[in-house]
Amino acid sequence: MKIQLHAKLLMIGDSITDWNRARPVGEAIVDGPGAGDVGVVNAYLTATHPERRIRVVNRGVSGNTVRDLAAGWSTDVVALRPDWLSIMIAINDVWRQFDARLLTEQHVILACAFAKALDYGW
Repeated sequence: MKIQLHAKLLMIGDSITDWNRARPVGEAIVDGPGAGDVGVVNAYLTATHPERRIRVVNRGVSGNTVRDLAAGWSTDVVALRPDWLSIMIAINDVWRQFDARLLTEQHVILACAFAKALDYGW
């Protein structure tokens, strides 16, 4: 296992990550990381590597897009100083091209999302 002792794993994204997490920060040691993928990852790490005491933190927000992620990066990621980071985002970026077809300023095309990721060093 590459995740070290007492590491903090931050998971950020949209509704798939959010999935019923506690607010303001869903964390397993406090009030639960949520019922989705984050909860599954937390349960797995706790069951298979309890001695590592890995903190799983959930900052997913239902409805978020890549733009939302970028706008909150300093408070939602940098300020929490994670050792490891999981990003699961983009379904809402795709969906905006269908449910808000004429609001092109809300659209994020793949090339733009990739360029923004490079700006952040992802």
